Amino acid sequence: MTVPTTARRGGLADVARSRLEWKPWLAVLDAVADAASDRAWRPAVPDAPLTTDADAPLLAGATLTPEARLVRRWIRRLLQTAAQAGGAATALAGAGRAPDTELAELLESGLAHDTERISALAGRRGVEPEALAAVASVALIPLLRACAERWRERLPIPGWRHGYCPLCGAWPALAEARGLERERRLRCGRCAADWPFAWLRCAYCGMEDHTQLGGLVAEDGSQVTIDTCGACRGYLKSVTTLGATPADEIALVDLATVELDVATLEQGYRRPPAPGAALGARIELRAGGLLRAWRR
Repeated sequence: MTVPTTARRGGLADVARSRLEWKPWLAVLDAVADAASDRAWRPAVPDAPLTTDADAPLLAGATLTPEARLVRRWIRRLLQTAAQAGGAATALAGAGRAPDTELAELLESGLAHDTERISALAGRRGVEPEALAAVASVALIPLLRACAERWRERLPIPGWRHGYCPLCGAWPALAEARGLERERRLRCGRCAADWPFAWLRCAYCGMEDHTQLGGLVAEDGSQVTIDTCGACRGYLKSVTTLGATPADEIALVDLATVELDVATLEQGYRRPPAPGAALGARIELRAGGLLRAWRR
């Protein structure tokens, strides 16, 4: 089956940047990329993961301790950038004046995909929950990239067979058919982790029956296809590439192929709404040698 797309054979990241209607969100992604390059996030990451569970992501049970001033500056910049989109997002700029405990809660809620806590935060700040959720989904990326950098020698985890990210537990943003061998690699859209995964296996439910596994092909013959599972009705975009997609371009590739998401949803497929693994991780803001902890 084919699905329509406006993506071309050129660089998908360039396709995303060429769309004027996405300019506000591209500004957010640029701010995220800039913040993720700041090495000031690295001291927030423990020297080594705590988990001993072979099926748990490395961040399971971890406590991250970013500097309060760094978090404050970053969240306010991110909210102000997002507010420039106008509409319901305009009120986000004012939410940057929230106390440190709420900023830590925003990061922790984003880490856990906790929509209820994000909605409660939005209510206290007088902003739309959907707008704040969009910000929360990217606010913790600099911190997660610092984790990936600090623990890079532990990734990928030997023998990891799960479809969820071995670092942060999120489902992959996309799969790559990489190199001349077309090795299947899954990519996390948050921490940019990269891990191998079998072709004839659903990333979500683990289905290996080839009669249940299928695919959708873009009408224009581009390098993007859709892997589908008849058992769980999940889908995952797959991109043909010679090398690994740079960390800052994963979100752009996802954005450039959003028409494929729409068409696939119309076919009755979906991505899981919840993360693949619960982390139980915590955020504690560090200030002046002390820790300011968020506790529910």
